[in-house]
Amino acid sequence: MNRRRREARAELVRQYLETITSDDQRLVCFFLMRGCDPEDVCRRVGISCERYDLIVAETAVEMRNFGLAPEDWPEDEEAEYPCH
Repeated sequence: MNRRRREARAELVRQYLETITSDDQRLVCFFLMRGCDPEDVCRRVGISCERYDLIVAETAVEMRNFGLAPEDWPEDEEAEYPCH
């Protein structure tokens, strides 16, 4: 992905992260971005697997609505899904 696209995507991600008001959601995103597995995220945040799954699903919908869905970006960029 070229520099301009990376910068545009990074700006969208920053804008999206500013909209998160739930501490649990913010922490789940934080730990997932650092490569933690779902079980570790649940343990660190102190949430159930069901709550984790709900947060991940809600975040995916919000990101898609914000224009951060994988299909919104060039096909040469592979999406990484840290969720189980």
